[in-house]
Amino acid sequence: MNMHRKTSFVLCTGLLFCAIFAFCTVAQAGSDVVLIKNYSPKFKADLSAYKDTRIYLMNFDNQARDTSMWSYFSPDKKFSYSGTSWIHNYFWYSFEKALIGLGMFVSNKDRPDPYAPAVWMTLKSVTDARFVVEVNIQKYVYGTLLTKVYAVTGEDVKPEERKLEYLEKRAYEMTDKLFEMILTDPEFKNAFLKSAAEMVQAQVK
Repeated sequence: MNMHRKTSFVLCTGLLFCAIFAFCTVAQAGSDVVLIKNYSPKFKADLSAYKDTRIYLMNFDNQARDTSMWSYFSPDKKFSYSGTSWIHNYFWYSFEKALIGLGMFVSNKDRPDPYAPAVWMTLKSVTDARFVVEVNIQKYVYGTLLTKVYAVTGEDVKPEERKLEYLEKRAYEMTDKLFEMILTDPEFKNAFLKSAAEMVQAQVK
């Protein structure tokens, strides 16, 4: 790449990031920002069946029209929820952290495990009142094993509770609730654990 092209590339990249930043600023104008960057999973259910299993955690996709790339909002738009990256990355890294905490072996697109079921999530609607996502399980070569939509609703917030610290804690609790709903769902659990065991046996052969 010559100097002229390199300069043009850097300039275009800079303009792109400026445009993204401007978009996010407009989207969050008038909103109090709740920072969601300290998620630490706290599950109530027994999820020990997943320990020592392998999973290929594919990229998540944000198709939720009620979000921006960087934020999701309260229904009245008075609060926006943002981390240090795009919203779909918040859910991806949170899920990765939760699965590792369960003792699972997690691979990703950079180093995919061909002998692990592939799982990915599509965000359909995300507000601080309700998460709606579609989850897919795919078995290498054999195609999609399960496609299912999950929805969780947050606890009602009293006017005096609408403070940043409380709303941040509530956001993490909703994330826990979503992941726990997925992992305890009999359809997901049976499809995932069965395919995980079969793929390990296929590797041994």
